Amino acid sequence: ISHFTSIELVKSRPTHLLVFLQHVILQFDCSSLLCYLHADLFKNLSTKETKKQFVEFYNSFLDKGAILRVQIPHNVSFELDRTRPDLLSEEQQRKFVQDVQLAQAPEILFILSPIPFIPIPLYLPLSSSSVFLLSSISVDEGVLLPEGVLPGLSLSGPTPQQEEQDPRLLELEQDPPNWREHTPPDTLKDLSKKETKRQEVINELFATEHAHVRMLSVLQTVFWKPLEREELMTATELATIFPSLDEIIDMHCEYGPTLRQHNFIVKAIGTTLLNRFGGTEGEWFQKLTSRFCSHQTWALEQLKMRQKKDPRFNSFILEAESRPQCRRLQLKDIIPTEMQRLTKYPLLLENIAKCTEDTLEKESIQQSAECCRKILNHVNEEVKQMENLLTLKDYQRRLDTSGLKPSNELYLEYKYLDLAQRRMIYEGPLTWRVTKEKTLEVQCVLLGDLLVLLQKQDDKMVLKCQSKSNIAVQEGKQMLSPIIKLDSAFLREVATDRKAFYVIFTWDSGAQIYELVAQSVGERRNWTDVIKMAVDELKKTGPPSDLKRGNSILTGGGGNPYSPTT
Repeated sequence: ISHFTSIELVKSRPTHLLVFLQHVILQFDCSSLLCYLHADLFKNLSTKETKKQFVEFYNSFLDKGAILRVQIPHNVSFELDRTRPDLLSEEQQRKFVQDVQLAQAPEILFILSPIPFIPIPLYLPLSSSSVFLLSSISVDEGVLLPEGVLPGLSLSGPTPQQEEQDPRLLELEQDPPNWREHTPPDTLKDLSKKETKRQEVINELFATEHAHVRMLSVLQTVFWKPLEREELMTATELATIFPSLDEIIDMHCEYGPTLRQHNFIVKAIGTTLLNRFGGTEGEWFQKLTSRFCSHQTWALEQLKMRQKKDPRFNSFILEAESRPQCRRLQLKDIIPTEMQRLTKYPLLLENIAKCTEDTLEKESIQQSAECCRKILNHVNEEVKQMENLLTLKDYQRRLDTSGLKPSNELYLEYKYLDLAQRRMIYEGPLTWRVTKEKTLEVQCVLLGDLLVLLQKQDDKMVLKCQSKSNIAVQEGKQMLSPIIKLDSAFLREVATDRKAFYVIFTWDSGAQIYELVAQSVGERRNWTDVIKMAVDELKKTGPPSDLKRGNSILTGGGGNPYSPTT
């Protein structure tokens, strides 16, 4: 019978334990195993020794800066954030050690599961940590000082975490096979240099797709499900932070086997790629990824705010990020991976097309690459619209319209102005030359039908009328509005300043001239181009449709109470 089916069996034989330690140190993250074994030592320690050893245990495995930091239960992490480890009572210290040891069980079971047998070598080099632990827990062959803490830890049954995990995702932890290693040498010799290059690029597509799905599964299994299980976030909140994640993983998982059906030497892949990125499948993929990627900026901000406000939530995130599955990446680095993947598809497919000689096959691959570019462009536009919406909602939250009161007509028209109900086309800082002596720094926001000049005052964004005269004037006369209607506006150059331009606003009984100065000639050109396009579009189509329907660029109506669109 193999002694490598249970940690208790392994511990019962120091030689086997030594071999197992070496195996883990060479192939896995050994933190969980070393922590588990170190925790065993506390069973036979006196009160004084427990106090001393717990501080060492904390510094080695629990401290946020520990090299061997392991997964820590939330109750332990929460208490350690509030209390120095040496100030805890002996009873608390022993309980925390046991809780931490229990938390390592799934990881040790995962390491044991693929190795029913390990050959014991005659000579075995040891790390210093292995030597220390072996000398601490064993006296001679077959005699172990501490008793086992987890007699139920074996391969006889899965842990709750494993029961939850999709079997196909368990395979993701293993690297995909390389095509060269599974191709007969004679077949490799018969391949031309160009075809060999083609197979290499196709294999890169397989391998990177595999790695991408693995990272998406981390979002699902390390963050989403535990957050819901621990009731740190509601299902509604998680569905908004990680929109359509399950469906996206499903699509990527279906995509991989479809590609792999070609075996390791891929003769034709064009039809498969075209079915994947074109037609109805491509449209559905575009819809899912648009929804997910457009939320990411907002999601990251929400998570950051939650971490600042909720110590328990922050402790969970830090603990989850320390797990081996995250590969030293933080949550803020993992969420953008879907967007990053979309940017790589066109280049990968173009590289395959360059190495493909068959004309029809090459055309199919190039067509697939073009579909990927269209998907990427669409997603980029959705991301841009969402970021613009979030900016407008921030400005709306800080908006102060009291500066419009000198003009009663303007104040009545715009005191309830809702920027978030409009579409933002462009924004940036400009200098508003009210007169030669009076200039103002403004944040200029170009909407579908308005050009809005906002002044920053502390945390507020102020709409304020300006007068060209120092003498008090009658209501509305000689007052420059900070809101310019584009349906009655046109542009002119400023002959004396290449970075400046005029916006001239006309009505039946007169006109007002605004002189705006950009930070560079290039930026002035950008401003004049986008304003001209907005004015032309307004003349052709009338008021923008977003004034009637509001901004609903994501999930379509309803209004989730925990959503970037509400």
